Amino acid sequence: DILESFLNLHGHTYLRLDGGTGVEKRQRLMDKFNNDTRVFCFILSTRSGGLGINLTGADTVIFYDSDWNPAMDAQAQDRAHRIGQTRDVHIYRLVTGHSIEENILIKAKQKRHLDFLVMDEGKFHATTTPAKAGHGSSAAKEEEKEAADEPDILSKGGLRDILGVAAARGDKLSEQQEVDDDGHPPPKQEEKNGKPSESRDEELSKEQIESAMASLEDEDDVRAMRGAQKEAEEELQEFDENVQYSEENGGEKGGGDGSQEDGRGVEEKRPNGAKKSGGKKKTSGTSKPSNKKGKETPSAENEDEAMEKEFAAWQNKVGVDTAAINASLTPMERYALNFREEKDPSEALHAFAEQQREEEDASMEDELDMEEIERSKTEEERRAIEDCDLLATQPPPEALPRQRQLYAREKSRLRAEKLRRKLTGENWETRIDGLSDLPFWFNADTGEARWDKPAVLIGLEAEALARERKWNAIPTKTLVCVMEYLVPFRDRMRCSAVCRHWRIAATDISFVKHVFPVEMGALAPEKLEKNHFRTIAEAVDKALPGDTIELGDGHYWVNEPGLCINIPIRLIGDENDPSHVVVELSGSIEFDGTSGWMEGVTLRRPRIVADMKQSCESLRVLDGGKFDMVHCVLDNEGNLGNVSRIAHSSKCRWEDVDIRGSCPRGCGISIEDRCQVELVQCRVSNNLGDGVRCKNDSTVMLRDCHIEENSGFGIYLSNQSHCLLAGTSLRNNDLGDKNTEEDGSTICAMAESNGDNASFSSIKL
Repeated sequence: DILESFLNLHGHTYLRLDGGTGVEKRQRLMDKFNNDTRVFCFILSTRSGGLGINLTGADTVIFYDSDWNPAMDAQAQDRAHRIGQTRDVHIYRLVTGHSIEENILIKAKQKRHLDFLVMDEGKFHATTTPAKAGHGSSAAKEEEKEAADEPDILSKGGLRDILGVAAARGDKLSEQQEVDDDGHPPPKQEEKNGKPSESRDEELSKEQIESAMASLEDEDDVRAMRGAQKEAEEELQEFDENVQYSEENGGEKGGGDGSQEDGRGVEEKRPNGAKKSGGKKKTSGTSKPSNKKGKETPSAENEDEAMEKEFAAWQNKVGVDTAAINASLTPMERYALNFREEKDPSEALHAFAEQQREEEDASMEDELDMEEIERSKTEEERRAIEDCDLLATQPPPEALPRQRQLYAREKSRLRAEKLRRKLTGENWETRIDGLSDLPFWFNADTGEARWDKPAVLIGLEAEALARERKWNAIPTKTLVCVMEYLVPFRDRMRCSAVCRHWRIAATDISFVKHVFPVEMGALAPEKLEKNHFRTIAEAVDKALPGDTIELGDGHYWVNEPGLCINIPIRLIGDENDPSHVVVELSGSIEFDGTSGWMEGVTLRRPRIVADMKQSCESLRVLDGGKFDMVHCVLDNEGNLGNVSRIAHSSKCRWEDVDIRGSCPRGCGISIEDRCQVELVQCRVSNNLGDGVRCKNDSTVMLRDCHIEENSGFGIYLSNQSHCLLAGTSLRNNDLGDKNTEEDGSTICAMAESNGDNASFSSIKL
């Protein structure tokens, strides 16, 4: 994880493989690393991977964490030396000085040195097969002779040759049948140390080897070894079904008189098949000994039948001999018989019931010391009270109401104390972090920990500062709550002029009303938060004079007859791209005798009603209203009438506004009845009628605008109307760029240098 963070910090491309990587994903990672030269590094753990890890695309291996087992590191670096590697591979090992990593490196070197001593210096290798007789030089023959003198430890007799133990006859026969890989028998060792192999006296038996090894050990170790061998042999004999022991009264040597009188001795079968009689052995009368002439002995069935007849006759004479029966059983059978006779009945139901009855009788006989019981109970209660343990008691019924009242009172007190600490901030305390030695805040009641200062403490400090500095230092949250009772225009605006702190509170974001677009209206919860609405009409109905309505990215619907706004209000959309906020109009938006502001909004007709051909404007400003607009689009395509209409002594200033889509009898913007309009960097184009129509003693100022591609006139003036032009482009209008009636209407072109400072009050027409 640390290496991955390091590579991300420096912007290197890498792949990662560890124990958590799936098997199906590992091959894809290896192929990508080997084939894609853009991958800089492959980080993987030493023991991860498994079969088939091939990293021939790497020419450098860096060990940042050495393994205790040097074989693991060797296997990891071999992954870059697979078949297909054509470059030199460099191996680096990162070791931190004066740390455990130095000890790991030393131990790994010692293990590699031990492997070298054991495998290489010890010459633990298979003997090479000598060449066929009659071939090769004298030097090759000498090498073959030296190789023949060395014992081959990988063959069956190699270990016996080292220890000097004689091989069994069966092993010798098998060794004689061994052949090498080419099908030739191994060479015979004729001589060793100058003596023939047939006359070797160094071959020792197993007992001689054990005796020689015992002579090299201490006496205590020898006695312990012999005791362990004896115990192991006894344990093996106990579970050997071929070994039979004599009865207890007869002894090992058959000294008893029961089995010897009847001529039946107990036989013990030796491991090599020989039998040793436990007493005098008498042959049955039915058995026939073999003669010298080679007569055959009776079969096994006849002998068993004769033995059964003899045993039946003896049993009728002396009765059942339990000792003889026990002696004839195997150790496991005797153990099962003893378990059945002695232990099994104790677990039966009747035995358990009998034992329980006896215990009850014994307990009834003992007299109970009531004084001692009461004394111990009193002592236990006293100890529990001292340890503040909660005791379960049986109070009298008349005391229950009082105890319930005490419990409720104590619970209320604790709850009030906890609430007091929460409000006063007493539950917060500072502590020091053990890792970074930095202070942090800890809540003793809830266990919460945080680095920054708790909000309750910040609020208390702000309250103390407000009491000291009075109104200029009222907390922002408190001041916002006070200003909620004021009308945004003009009361709240007047309060914002008091000081900077009051201005921040007056323009708090909580006063803004938010409208969900159609795409989010269905996902919004049924109960909306404060100042959140589903439609623009609902927000306008709840708005106060001077409120701001924010429209998020999406589509909004305004149904017929539209919106009539008679209070100062602001509509805010996306100031960077008005196409993100689209209002689908079925009627008109009318500002009647009031002030307004709109920014970053597109007004257009819905396509589903484009064929209805209603006669209405997209935007109307009437009755002396003042409406400013920035970065907006007015599109009335698909409807009859003008795109926008400004009348009745209204004033407007529009900047960066697109006006298009009027009908043939209408115009892009109609200015009537002593209105004053200023258009800055606006575009009036693609209208089927006139671009700008001004009449009835109205004035329009066009600054850096584009009036083009209109089917009628670019600018049409009548009834003593006036137009001021500054840096405005008029072109490609079908009926002409300008048209002025002979009724006192004028068009005046201003210099661009004077256009920036021009206003309606400073210009004399």
